[in-house]
Amino acid sequence: MENSSNIEIRFDPSYQTLLLHSVNIRRGDQLIPKLIPSAIKVLQRETSLEQLIFNGSKTANLFLDDVRVGDVVEYAFTLRGSNPVFGGRHYSQFDLQWGTSVQHVYARLLTEPGRNPAIKLINTEQAAETRSVTGMQEYAWHFKDVAALRWRDDAPSWYDPYPSVQWSDFSDWGAVVQWGVPLYKTPARLSHELAAEVERIKTQYTHPEDRVAEALRYVQKTVRYLGVEVGPGSHAPTQPDVVLSRRFGDCKDKTLLTLTLLKSLGVEASAALVNTKMKQGILRWQASPGVFDHVIVRARVGGEDYWLDPTLQAQMGGLRDISQASFGYALVLEPGQTELSEMKQSPSMVYTRNVLAILDSSGGWQKPVALTVTTLVEGVGAERMRNRLAKESSEEVQKQFVNYYARYYPSIAVVRPFEVADNKVSNQITLTEYYEMPDFWKTAQEDRMEAYVAIPDVNEYLRAPQNTVRSEPMALAHPVNVRQTTYVLLPEKWKFKGDGSKVSDPVFDFESSAAFVPGHLTLVNTYRSKSDAIDAKNMPSYLANAKKSRNMLGYSFSQSVKSTD
Repeated sequence: MENSSNIEIRFDPSYQTLLLHSVNIRRGDQLIPKLIPSAIKVLQRETSLEQLIFNGSKTANLFLDDVRVGDVVEYAFTLRGSNPVFGGRHYSQFDLQWGTSVQHVYARLLTEPGRNPAIKLINTEQAAETRSVTGMQEYAWHFKDVAALRWRDDAPSWYDPYPSVQWSDFSDWGAVVQWGVPLYKTPARLSHELAAEVERIKTQYTHPEDRVAEALRYVQKTVRYLGVEVGPGSHAPTQPDVVLSRRFGDCKDKTLLTLTLLKSLGVEASAALVNTKMKQGILRWQASPGVFDHVIVRARVGGEDYWLDPTLQAQMGGLRDISQASFGYALVLEPGQTELSEMKQSPSMVYTRNVLAILDSSGGWQKPVALTVTTLVEGVGAERMRNRLAKESSEEVQKQFVNYYARYYPSIAVVRPFEVADNKVSNQITLTEYYEMPDFWKTAQEDRMEAYVAIPDVNEYLRAPQNTVRSEPMALAHPVNVRQTTYVLLPEKWKFKGDGSKVSDPVFDFESSAAFVPGHLTLVNTYRSKSDAIDAKNMPSYLANAKKSRNMLGYSFSQSVKSTD
């Protein structure tokens, strides 16, 4: 009732005109007109302001009264005008299924003579019914009794099971490239401030890799993110000197500014269009500018491609140390390009975490056990941690850290605040945490003490999912490489047999080993992801392998009290 009685139509007044033809309620045999011009409210709703994007769009809102159960709300409108940035070319899509059932779906495309749009069917094989209508070409799709389609929200972002029809005046990726290349043409002359920055980088850095990293950092630090995407600004960047003078810009603006710096430094570089959500899912889409929601820089240095995102916070380290953008595939805007390019992952994009945990129980089983955790993160992991520490207070971060370990050691307490060592030259961060656990050892029976050594940093990637019976794939964190080494200093010179095991699954590899010397246990556990998703058909084997790996994690002690006296 609420949705059907509130009509909301979005439009861009900079190039569109909205014509609302009719609004009616069909109640049995009655047709009740509801189009009252004075009741239409035109509102400016910036739905993307939280993402710092201002697009100037407006919505026409009409709130219908006396809508009853069983009524059918009918309305018809026309949007006239198209974004001039596309040069008279159009693209769009018809969705054919939703999360709620629909009795009748009718989609119709009329094209003028001589216009032959490229049409691609997604998740449907029903071709259009075509005919000529008053000199126009009609494409129509009819569906009756369309069932609701819902899928779990833990599927990968690129998974889209809904059927749709995409149509475009851009016949292929080459046509999109021809459209986009002129938009990112760098200026022939630089402003005084830009020219001075180019000279500074040239003077301070001699190697091309260092110059690229410094130019990227300069844009990231100097220009804050804010998008004013009104009309053509939705896809056309602002000139670099304007962006630099006002000190703000969106992905397009920051990309063109970065390209201007790099080309002035003699570096081969181009803009690259990507889809941050659909990633490799765009491979089966119809070519159009609407496929993409972000633009980055593709720089080529020493025969290698680097995918750089100027909208990120300032990235530290050399060019090989900073994390690169990783969105599956990109359309590089350079003359002659006709296909999507695969964005191969660099080592810096792997979330690498090396953990050393020392549990010191050498003072005796009746004494609190000291836990010291030293974590080294690098590349993308270091950048995430650096941003986290900049946005959150150290007190809040410490609370999050201790509660993370409290899931495994309920009595854990902070001994002193964590310490941070930030190596910005190599883009690495080392964290050291200090805790103690007063009841690590627990009395199981009158003559036995028990304790369990957990491996939290590996265990979190092996936890069983909530929804295991499914038809859609399940997303996984990827690429991930985590290694936790755990030293346990025991209260006695106990000695046990060591062991080692491996588990190999299509989506991950796991290794575990335990080694003893008298009074000292060393555990080494590693997890390495191999894919960003699990196919539904492979879920049973994944669950079995994950459980097998979890069972190998950690170590349980059960010792006689007599042996600890």
